[in-house]
Amino acid sequence: MQYSIDSSLVHKTSPDQVLLTTAENTAAGGWDLNVAVPPGHPLAGAIPTASTLLGVELMRQCAIAYAHVAAGVPLGWAFLMNELSFEWHGDSVPANAGEFDGRVSVRQRAVKMRKGQVSDLQLEADYLSGGLVVGSGSGDLSCLPTRAYQAVRRNAPKTGVGNTGPLGAVLAGELRQAGTLDAVLVWNQGDRFIFDHPSDHVSGMLFASAVLESHRLLSGSQALGFSLQCENFAEYNQPVHVMGTRVDQENTLTTISQAGLAVASGFCGGPRLADAGATPDRQFHRQLSAAP
Repeated sequence: MQYSIDSSLVHKTSPDQVLLTTAENTAAGGWDLNVAVPPGHPLAGAIPTASTLLGVELMRQCAIAYAHVAAGVPLGWAFLMNELSFEWHGDSVPANAGEFDGRVSVRQRAVKMRKGQVSDLQLEADYLSGGLVVGSGSGDLSCLPTRAYQAVRRNAPKTGVGNTGPLGAVLAGELRQAGTLDAVLVWNQGDRFIFDHPSDHVSGMLFASAVLESHRLLSGSQALGFSLQCENFAEYNQPVHVMGTRVDQENTLTTISQAGLAVASGFCGGPRLADAGATPDRQFHRQLSAAP
C-alpha cells in the first residue's frame, strides 16, 4: 500500500520543506520512501555545500515518517531523537537539488513497546539514486504522547527564542588553535530551515548544523560522514557552548554543552565505506529489544 507524505508526517509546517513524496511497504518487510527536494526548500540553493546537512535532515524525516506510517505512532506525539547518523558513499555527494531524487529503504532494527504503543524505535536506512546505494544512515528515537512530553518539560523555562546571531550564522566567537575550536551556538528566527515550526527547546537540527560547521572550520571541507548523539535538552535562555576537536586528518569530534551539562556530541569525517554497495553493521548506544 502506498501513502502520500505531507508535512504533518515529518513534523514540518511548510510543504516546501518536505523531502519525501510517498511511502510503501516492501515484500521484505521494510519501507521505501521516495525522495525529491522541493524547489522552495531553504537549502536547495546551498547545494553542494549543504548536501550533508540535507542528508541528515532526510534521515530525520525518514525516521519520523516511518514511525507514523509503519509503526503506528499517532500524529501529535512528540519525538526525542537520541541518535542520528548519515554518510555518503564514496564520491556520491549531490551537486544540485535534482541529484537528490531517489528513494530511501528503511528497516526496523529494534523496537520497544509500552501499553500497546511503540515507545522507542531504532532504524537503519539505505539511500538509493540511479539504482545505486549512494548513502546510508540510522536513527534512534523515543516516541512520547503529548501528556508525557509535557511532564518531561514541565520545568522548562517559559522564555522567547530571540535572535543571538545574524541570519546564516550558527557559531560565534570562534577561537581556533592547535586543532581545537571553542565557540558559542547562535541562531536567527529568519532561518526557515530551523524555525519552520515552534519548539520549546533548541532544535536538534541546529546541533547538527553546529557539528557540521565545526568540522568545516577545523578540516576545511564538508563532512561526508556524520553522527550525532543527544543526551539532554538545551534551552534558549542561556548560552550553548560548542567545543570541536580534530581527531585526525579526516575526523572531528564536537561536544555541545549548556551550563556545564552535556547536551550532545557529534562525530564527522570522510566516507567510511570503501564499497558503495556495502551496508555497515550499525551499533546504537542504547540497547532495545530486537525487532520482531
